[in-house]
Amino acid sequence: MRPNLQLLETSLIERIVDEALTVLEKTGVDLEGDEAIKRLLDAGLPVDATEKKIRFPRKLVEEAIQSSPSCVSLFNRDGDLHAQLQGESVHFVPASSALRVMDRTTSEIRDPTSKDLVEFAKVCDGLKNISYLATAFTPQDVPQDMADAWRLYLILAHSKKPVVSGAFTSYGVERMARIMAYFRKDREDLIQKPLALFTCCPNTPLRWGEDPLHNIIDCADWGIPIEIVPVLLLGMISPATTIGALVLHTAEVLSGLAIAQAIRPGTPVVFGGAPATFHMRLMTNPMTAVEALQIYCSYGQIARHLKLPSQAYMGLSDSKRNDAQAGAETGIGMFLAALSGINSVSGPGMLDYVNCFSLEKLVFDDELAAHALRFIRPVTVKDDLPTQELIAELIQERHLLTSEHTLQYWPEELYLPGPLIDRTNWDQWELAGSKMPRDQALEIIDEQLDNHEVEPLEPALHHEIQDLFRKTCKVKDVILPEFS
Repeated sequence: MRPNLQLLETSLIERIVDEALTVLEKTGVDLEGDEAIKRLLDAGLPVDATEKKIRFPRKLVEEAIQSSPSCVSLFNRDGDLHAQLQGESVHFVPASSALRVMDRTTSEIRDPTSKDLVEFAKVCDGLKNISYLATAFTPQDVPQDMADAWRLYLILAHSKKPVVSGAFTSYGVERMARIMAYFRKDREDLIQKPLALFTCCPNTPLRWGEDPLHNIIDCADWGIPIEIVPVLLLGMISPATTIGALVLHTAEVLSGLAIAQAIRPGTPVVFGGAPATFHMRLMTNPMTAVEALQIYCSYGQIARHLKLPSQAYMGLSDSKRNDAQAGAETGIGMFLAALSGINSVSGPGMLDYVNCFSLEKLVFDDELAAHALRFIRPVTVKDDLPTQELIAELIQERHLLTSEHTLQYWPEELYLPGPLIDRTNWDQWELAGSKMPRDQALEIIDEQLDNHEVEPLEPALHHEIQDLFRKTCKVKDVILPEFS
């Protein structure tokens, strides 16, 4: 049996979903963007063009849920199946869209560059427990109207793995989709073998702004899987209570799902989220607050009830540094996410309310992910029931180190962590150089950078993609940063 965490009874899940459907039918969601609204009308959605609002009939949403796949498959750069988000499978992924990075040599907090993103891609590509990549932060050395597509390009140039990304503008998806299409035979091949999962965030409460609404439409047109990620602030723009917040959260996710299915039935949609509490004294938004963690775990259950894949911003920290708080918040979040069966866990590497990315933290989080994934392995009988024979051997030999049973099972049963988890005693630690966790992390980063090997893109493809940037960037005669 696989260890799992259940916070909600089935009857309560059904009540939450029912109430969310009522909210969508009676209250509806507000819309922005005349062009997008027209597209929704053309798709047959019951848009009130005067109010700029959709009130979703219950049957329409229920049919949209049925139309949305229960499994989202992600393929690598070569078109090979890489990951499937379904059931209780768990994949740890870096969080996205940080504004700053922690310099790995000076620990200074600064603006990120293209070079930083290339280093991130190379390091992350080699981590064993990070399933696929994300466009973790935004380089500031390119015009910002092309920054979303530029960071996607840098990731694809240095890793074959799928990537979590998203557009910053109403027109961003089209350019990013065209870049991904270079790695497929044609547009239909990209739809059949998606290379990325794109984030679309409603404007809580119950509003789709012009940019995310266009993004949903464009993603559906291109067959790009979408993770709908409401950003609730409990007590401010969301009910402070768990159930009330879950109803609002579910309604917002299902509204985006219904829009995507209206544009292209069968569009892969992931039930995601990035809820936080509102700190009533500091006016900050802790994403690792206990109440927020409860929302994450609970909507994971709701997603499974609806047979939808799930995503959550867990396994990260609100701390400013890689300190005790960062380790505690990240570890707790990872274990809860794993126990809750969250399919795509966006968090490793992130500090300071998803504002700062740290390579040092990323390699440490890779080790934490290994522990969480190990913990949720099914517990099964392995020649240890009945146990009398093993006990008799233990009593006779006074140990089981050389037992055939131990020799057969210890390699898979007794996990040996990497150097970032210190299992030495004091004398062993001193003999090995008294290295602190940061020293170990920097060594791992250097090793990953030295040993990174991914088949490079053809020079002609680089030229074609960069030419696309020059033609579509609003800045005339843009000079693109060089990278290796």
